[in-house]
Amino acid sequence: MAWLPFLETLIVALAGGGLFTLLHVPLNWMLGPIAAVMTWRLSTKRRLVWPGQLRNAGLVVLGYILATSVTRETVTLIGHHLPSMLAATVLTVLFGITMGAWGAKLSKGDLASGVFGSVPGGLTQMVVLAEDVKEADTTVVVFMQTIRVIAVIFIVPFLTVNGFVGGGAGDGTGAQAAHVLPALSDVPLATLGLFLVATLGGAWLGVKLHLPAAFLTGPLLANAVVIFCGFQPPQLPTVLLTLAQICIGSSIGLQMQPQRLNNLRKLTVVTIVSSILLCGFALLVGALLVWWNGDMSLTTAFLSSAPGGIAEMGVTAHVVHADVTLVTSYQLFRIFFILFLVPPLLRRWILRRSRTRRPSPGTDT
Repeated sequence: MAWLPFLETLIVALAGGGLFTLLHVPLNWMLGPIAAVMTWRLSTKRRLVWPGQLRNAGLVVLGYILATSVTRETVTLIGHHLPSMLAATVLTVLFGITMGAWGAKLSKGDLASGVFGSVPGGLTQMVVLAEDVKEADTTVVVFMQTIRVIAVIFIVPFLTVNGFVGGGAGDGTGAQAAHVLPALSDVPLATLGLFLVATLGGAWLGVKLHLPAAFLTGPLLANAVVIFCGFQPPQLPTVLLTLAQICIGSSIGLQMQPQRLNNLRKLTVVTIVSSILLCGFALLVGALLVWWNGDMSLTTAFLSSAPGGIAEMGVTAHVVHADVTLVTSYQLFRIFFILFLVPPLLRRWILRRSRTRRPSPGTDT
């Protein structure tokens, strides 16, 4: 590996993360390196390097962090609410796909990029999944998902905290404290070793089994099994999460080629509009969940169906006294559904669409 280009990339990524921290931008240590590395490479034309091993290491850490949201209580709730969770997730995913297809048509982009850029499965997760689909343009997916994430992070908490949905704080029923994990120093050494083996072994097994986004989903599944067996996972130090985001963000930044976004203005407008519509649709799905379950407040239902991340929606639920465990369960179910079921279905659908549009041999065009 070329050490000087790598160190230059690292310094640029750290500067970007630091700047976004000062500006209070959401996902600062992910979006900061993406923007900084991309901008520096394009403006200076310098050769930058970021090892794929570091990106994979960041995904492994993220997989573990997602797994820590799994508890026996969330699994029980998923079992109890499975029909409504499945309905809400399928409706949200289908609406995201519809918005992606609509956006691709309006912005004259390709279908695969539009769909992977619109499905609410998380910025990192959808980018990693899109990398496995040759028809998808990673630059477009990152651009669309970034706008969607920022829009949702601002819109959903604003609506709930200010009482536009369900009457504001105090509306939720069965509000519970946020799930708190023990520090590393409070967990027995044997348990730490077990989670380390599960994390590394899960990544290895995920690659062997050809799981989608294997370095993410492998550790997620392996650690979820260990946690469900009754072992308490430790809370990772904040610096480790920050490093993981830098590793992933720097890699994505190097893949970005904004000069290929000839329809940048139209794509931006379409993505913002589709993000707002997605939030509005989530509110409708939330109303459906209230009708379906009966004892579910609109605030809890909206946060459960909102196209945000587990952490962001969980924190918002805690602030407005909604049911944190229920919100986390719905969000976790959607992530699992999108990570494991959506990619193969989308690949088949996109491949079928591309084949039907391709002229058959021997025909005049």
